[in-house]
Amino acid sequence: MTDLLDAVEALTKPSRTKVVRDDGSTVVVNHDALLAQLEEAVTSAIGNGGGGGSATGSVLNDEALYRAAIIRAQIGDWCRMQAVRVSRDLTTDLLRWHVAFLRLNTDPDFYIRTLIGWARTIQELLDPPKRVPLAGACPVCKADHWLGVDGSRRASPVAVEYDHANPYRSVRAVCRAGECDSVWVGADAVEELIEEMTER
Repeated sequence: MTDLLDAVEALTKPSRTKVVRDDGSTVVVNHDALLAQLEEAVTSAIGNGGGGGSATGSVLNDEALYRAAIIRAQIGDWCRMQAVRVSRDLTTDLLRWHVAFLRLNTDPDFYIRTLIGWARTIQELLDPPKRVPLAGACPVCKADHWLGVDGSRRASPVAVEYDHANPYRSVRAVCRAGECDSVWVGADAVEELIEEMTER
């Protein structure tokens, strides 16, 4: 199981990934910490006349702004509970909170789950999975539409999602309608879903 330090470092430490090029060679790519990347996405959403965003911002950056605000407020609350001075820098504040929290004899499970959830959300925000909508209603909830982030009504609530790096192993389908949240995990389940929706 992930411990608190691992969960904190997943958000605050830079990372490296190996990328295989088309010619078979491998290159190492360095990434800023996830919290730093989130703050950078927010900065690009605000825009400063240098091509860093529009007046309304893109969907990605609007979502980054929203997520960063939630995370900033939560970390700020955690810091104030431990009498830690808040700097408004997400990485600095989380690290300071972590040091103060270690002095307590408190079960960290809630914090670990929260931090893991933040890391997953930021990763999906910065490198979203590919989504292919499937025509037709959800076979579980029967919904034929879903509501977008902006509240607009959209067709095709069921979508197939997959990760760029490993499409076959990561493929799944999700229903985005209301409270349905049905998920079909794996290639076999998605193929059966497509067959069922096609027959309808």
